[in-house]
Amino acid sequence: MRKDREVTRLKRRNEALERQVEDEQEKREALEDKLERLKSLWKLDHSNFADVSEKQEGLVPVKVVAQFTRDAIEDADERFGLARDDIVLLRDASGAGRSTARRLADVDPRVVLRNGNLSDAADEVLFENEVPVAPAEMVTVQVVDELAIAREREVEAAVADWERRAEERKKERKTEMVDQIISEHRADRPASGEN
Repeated sequence: MRKDREVTRLKRRNEALERQVEDEQEKREALEDKLERLKSLWKLDHSNFADVSEKQEGLVPVKVVAQFTRDAIEDADERFGLARDDIVLLRDASGAGRSTARRLADVDPRVVLRNGNLSDAADEVLFENEVPVAPAEMVTVQVVDELAIAREREVEAAVADWERRAEERKKERKTEMVDQIISEHRADRPASGEN
């Protein structure tokens, strides 16, 4: 009986070890797949980037943030770090409020590429902090997992477009302020027949 119990115990132990080996093999295969995807990212598919030289000149890294939420920004910061002058791609730009936009503005990114529209509050915070925002369609971004790259010249064009739009927006605001001051001044002046 003791022999049978020992055999049964050893069989269970063996089965557990076999499952553990299978799990480790699956993890290894997943990591190998990820490594291959990363290698292909750095080699680049030249059919998608036909104008890129063999030295991959003119490419810049892009940090991908899944959603415009504090949690997603924190997650991206933990996984690959968010730093000044980064190019940030928001897969989903909707829904963020002032505090989330302030968190992203604190990073001081070079440009934020957005899929979808920003809320008015988030747009205002990023504008006040002079963080360029552009539609993601303006820049060709190649993504593998959380890593991505884009063409430098397209990023520069997106920033230049934002700067042009920001100047127009500032001029409109100044005009509105002047109009408001004039209106208030007229409202404060007594009518010509009074005194």
